Amino acid sequence: MAASRGTYARERARLTAEHLKKARRMIDSGTVPGRGIDFCDDAFPGLVLRVTPAAGNWILKLRMSTLRLGDMASVSVAAAREAAARARLDVKDGRDPRQDVAVYAHAMVTTGGDHETSADAAWPVEVERQSDEDRRRHGPWEWRDLVDLFLEEKRPDLDPGYFPAYASYLRHKAFDRIARRPVREVTATDLQGIRNEIIAANSRSAAARAVRQGREMLDWAWSNHSGVSGMAKATEKWPLWRDQWTIRYKPGKRRHAPEIDELARTLAVAERYRTLGQTEHATAPGTLAMLWFTVLTGQRTGAVAETARLDVAPIPEDAGVPGPGWRAVTWSAGVMKEDRPFVLPLPPGAWYVIDRVLAEDPDRETNRWLFPSIRGDGHVGQGALNALLYRLRGKKVTGSTVTARPLVDYFGIHGIRPWTLHDVRRAITTFLSDHRLGGAASAILDHEAGVTEDERDRRSAVTRLHYDRSQRIPLKSEGMALWVDAVLEAYENERAALAALPAPVTRERTKRGPGRAQPTAP
Repeated sequence: MAASRGTYARERARLTAEHLKKARRMIDSGTVPGRGIDFCDDAFPGLVLRVTPAAGNWILKLRMSTLRLGDMASVSVAAAREAAARARLDVKDGRDPRQDVAVYAHAMVTTGGDHETSADAAWPVEVERQSDEDRRRHGPWEWRDLVDLFLEEKRPDLDPGYFPAYASYLRHKAFDRIARRPVREVTATDLQGIRNEIIAANSRSAAARAVRQGREMLDWAWSNHSGVSGMAKATEKWPLWRDQWTIRYKPGKRRHAPEIDELARTLAVAERYRTLGQTEHATAPGTLAMLWFTVLTGQRTGAVAETARLDVAPIPEDAGVPGPGWRAVTWSAGVMKEDRPFVLPLPPGAWYVIDRVLAEDPDRETNRWLFPSIRGDGHVGQGALNALLYRLRGKKVTGSTVTARPLVDYFGIHGIRPWTLHDVRRAITTFLSDHRLGGAASAILDHEAGVTEDERDRRSAVTRLHYDRSQRIPLKSEGMALWVDAVLEAYENERAALAALPAPVTRERTKRGPGRAQPTAP
């Protein structure tokens, strides 16, 4: 007899009918050791005949669970192996095998051990597998169908730039386990397990997004397609997700407004360390210029990325700017957050530094975009700036994942607190409000301003009604001049301080031979 393993003794062999007889004799004679004994089948790994003092049952051990296949009195060794194989196929296809196995075990008892009839009841033969198109049209849907059809319905309501991020939560790899499972067979246990897996792999906030969007998706299908989706014939009481698929999460509010010297130091550091690693490409002129523009104007990166060269033109003094050399950047209706045109006056100093960086791009004049990409004739993506800031902090961005890697944390070395591009808007608002120009910040950033006693700080309902007829150029210019001068002054101070440090050492890039990498240069 094998040695005890936990609460069950254990014996491994290629199981035959003799093992069933032996198990029966042990039960009848009261010689079952301890709590019981497991006869493990060498012919089918995971298949076990578990014998206790009271009974013998076939079980199948899976990676995440254990299934009962039936009583040894009604299920032969060959039948147990076939049932185990069919259950494994269910798991492989993304189906929950428990219901089929339960049907099989019950049928074996009621038919007196008729394996063929019981197997047909539990696993009916599919004469012809449905195509994806037929399944989605006539049902019942699999989970992957639900996701694809819901996203197709949702796409027109979402910003094109945001849609991939929205879809990524419903297509998280944690959902792969149920992708091919009929929606009606998905259980609360499945959904809760997926939620927990996303928390472990990513974060609680990511799981909260997946749960919120998933609940919306299931509500949509339940309300509009309960028949064709198969949800009306669900095996569990539905809609189970409304009270059994939840997560406690409250997003924190960011209150960080970076100081002007931190923003200016970031610009100086980004210029000084254009190449951040031996395998990194140097920061492209379009990306660096876009970082400058964002810090100097506080505009949303989506609109900034889509700025064309023809959108920038001189603006006459009689339009309300305080002197010559000013430029006007114009975004058409639909590019900004609201569906109306928006004009921002740009001081000469701001345009000078942006133009200086862009002059490094040899293809500048042939690309229609103000911030040209180094790849093709497109523009710099709005995600490029986030990636640049992460790299300056010694982190790597792969898709939607940010990971640490052995690069230098230039933010930490130079005493820069981590900040996001949206934080620039908060910094501008704080700075101009401290100078009694909160109304200018509101006009520059296209925000509603609160009511104050200063007329320049007010944006009343009447002003709002006249907004489409007046871009409030004088007010914007006053705020832009003050902010840009402060940033440029701080930048010169930070650049001078960095110049006093030893020059950065740039390692030679590895030369790659055909089919393999050469040793790294010392």
